[in-house]
Amino acid sequence: MDPLRCRRCGSDQVRRASRQGLLERLLSAGYIYPFRCLVCAHRFRRLRWGEHYERVHEDRRRHERLPVDFWSTLFWKDDERQGRVRDLSEGGATLETDLPIAAGESLELTLQPGNSEPPITVEVAVVRSVQSGRLGLQFVKVKGGDDARLGKFLREQRPGPG
Repeated sequence: MDPLRCRRCGSDQVRRASRQGLLERLLSAGYIYPFRCLVCAHRFRRLRWGEHYERVHEDRRRHERLPVDFWSTLFWKDDERQGRVRDLSEGGATLETDLPIAAGESLELTLQPGNSEPPITVEVAVVRSVQSGRLGLQFVKVKGGDDARLGKFLREQRPGPG
């Protein structure tokens, strides 16, 4: 079967989405399922002949967010801005910035949690929410090797047992 790709942006970062309404339930009987692109958040349906998907209830946030406070540089379109990271996990962050960006947009950012190490580069982060100068980001692609450094930084930030 052909690999799933988003028709809007061409990304292969696609995940099965929950069915919405009677029409999608009926279509799934004919192997037509809903999917969502993790890069641009585009929702679409595709025929996946012979594939069966079971309903799985999962917590939408897979990683615990830890409170932090450090600077980051955001790259969006042709703009470069500073932002303040207020919480962080392996899968995303909350960022304070004056960047006029809407939910669903994607950007690149560099995280500078300390002065002693090089920045951690998130090549693709999708804006999932925008509230009063705060962006809720989901990390889609972290630069190779930087994901391990991000995990190490977060383990060092977790408070130890009481």
